[in-house]
Parts: sequence; structure tokens; C-alpha cells
Amino acid sequence: MIWIVSPMLHDTVSFLRLHTEVREALAAEHGPLQFLVVDDSAGTDPEVVQLHALPDVTVLTPPFNMGHQRAIVHGLRHLAPSLADTDVVITMDSDGEDQPADVPRLLAALRDTGSALVLAERTKRSEPLLFRVLYVMFRIFFRLIAGITVLSGNFAAQRADSLKATVHHPSFDLCYSSTLLALRRATTTVPCARGHRFAGRSRMNTSSLIAHGIRMLLPFSERIAARMLVAAAATFVAFATVLTLVATATIASHAGTVGLALLIGSGVAFVTTFIGFLVLFSGFSHTSASTVKGSGAS
Repeated sequence: MIWIVSPMLHDTVSFLRLHTEVREALAAEHGPLQFLVVDDSAGTDPEVVQLHALPDVTVLTPPFNMGHQRAIVHGLRHLAPSLADTDVVITMDSDGEDQPADVPRLLAALRDTGSALVLAERTKRSEPLLFRVLYVMFRIFFRLIAGITVLSGNFAAQRADSLKATVHHPSFDLCYSSTLLALRRATTTVPCARGHRFAGRSRMNTSSLIAHGIRMLLPFSERIAARMLVAAAATFVAFATVLTLVATATIASHAGTVGLALLIGSGVAFVTTFIGFLVLFSGFSHTSASTVKGSGAS
């Protein structure tokens, strides 16, 4: 059995086209195909009723809007108990930006490599210029702070046995796409260009992009905390060395004393900011996971 799991928010028209094109793309595949749509409108989208007429589509309606990432996880956790170990689960957007023509390629890689997980590696994006620029900046920042290059998203194929073993990991409560990387399963990547939406307009704006970027960092909080502590320690040593040299050369100079005070203040502020961000980030990570679990999303 092949399962397609897609979150959807007021995007029924796009999903209907996705449904048709995925079935056409997988026409040569052996075995049944089923779709699980997570209606993230919490039942407020009247067009979703069209999906109930499709025999190969199951609609799961959460009690409230969960957001794109948590809706995927909600669907996977709902589906996991009914999966056979030999099933395959593909997660993809319902709007067409994850292209149906790439689904057979992910399945082929999963079958041929024996990996537990196959990720679509983005080679080309179709979003507006500002979005692409912000995304490149985020990738650079992510690399610096977490030591990992992000080239993938939610478009992924997984073996059901591996999915069932990992889907209840608490990091999935924070962000689905980056947890796929954080768990370090045997993974293969397949180059895939990002397509255009089938209908409507994207709801991803600058603020939601930033919020999503923060959520992507959360599964790596321990790694980030360790790297930040090392950076803070190195900064402290560097400032201490400079302060010693400045103090030795200018201790008798009034101007040197003022400069020394400013340098000390800057160093303390820098290290304090690093440590403060570390504490806040770790606390936010823990609080976010606890909040999601308490709300019943898991």
C-alpha cells in the first residue's frame, strides 16, 4: 500500500488536481494507493465535502487549526497504527508545489537504496524573489548556528516500519521537516524542482516564513546550545586577550581607560546576549513541545 499524506487549508481545488496527477504518475506502480488529507481548516471549509466522494481519500479533521507542520504529524500519528510494515508513506503539500511527477522517483529511490527515508532535495524554487532571498539567508544562518545545510522540506517518502518507530519522537511536535534530518535515519536525497501552485495564492508571508524558520531550528536545540556555548567561550577568551593587551599598553592613558571600559562593556554584552539567547531558545523549545502535547496534537 502507498499512502499519500497531505495537509490542506482551504485548498480543495488544488488537491483535486494533485489527486488526479498523482494517480496518473503512479499508474505503473503495483499495489493500492490511498490518500489521507488533513483538513487544517478544522471543518470550516465547505469545499472539503467534495473529497468524501472519492473512494481512495480519507479526510482527517483536527479539532483546531494546527499549522502546516503539526497537521502533517497529526495525520501520520493517526495513520501509523493501521500501517503494515511493508507500506510506504509519502508526505507532500496539497497545492502542487511538490510535483506529482516526482513521486515515482522518490519511490524508486526508496526501493533501490534500501534507505528508511528519501527526501526531495530542492534544486529550483518558484517563489517570489523576496522569498527566495530570505530563504537563502535562512539557509546560511541555519548552517552557521546548527552546522547543517537545509535543502529539503516536507516532501518525503518513508518505509512504514521506520515511520512507526519514529513518529512519536517529541521533536516532531516542534517541526516535521527538520526532525526528518535531526533523527539521522538512513537517508537518500533525490533532486526535485519545486513546482507552481495549482490554484490560489500562497499563505506564506515574511512573518510566517520567519516563524517557520524558528520552528525548524528547535529540533536542533541541543546542537545549537553546544555550538553557542563554544562560541561564547571563544569570544570570552578573545576579549580577555585583547583586554590584557590594551590594559598593558594604555593603563596610564585616560583615553585608553575609556576605551578599555567600552571594550569590557562590549565583551560582557556580547557574551551575555549569547547566553541569554541560549537560555531563551532552550526554554522555548521545551515549552513548545509541552504545549503541543498538552493540546492533544500528539
